[in-house]
Amino acid sequence: MRLEKEAVTPEGQVLCGPGTELTAELIARLSRQGVTLLTVEGRPVVIPGEKSLNEKLRDLEYRFTKVNQDPVLKALKKLIAELWIVQEKGPEALSAMRHKSSG
Repeated sequence: MRLEKEAVTPEGQVLCGPGTELTAELIARLSRQGVTLLTVEGRPVVIPGEKSLNEKLRDLEYRFTKVNQDPVLKALKKLIAELWIVQEKGPEALSAMRHKSSG
């Protein structure tokens, strides 16, 4: 297996870059450093019961419908959506989305 995205500590320190070959020893070392999530190259695996990004964004929209006029909660909803997009697709997807909506 090879990393698709950087391996990062909970504090944000990058330990390994994309393309790094994962060995049992390296995975154990990353775990000791607090890394709990690795994104590897290959086809995505669907986990039963896990929602897609679109489903999560639709649920988020529904949960905030009653408070859509509150600017603070509206900003919070936007931040949550952006976080999920970056986690799922990477920061480039968010930049492309912002560029598309401004143009």
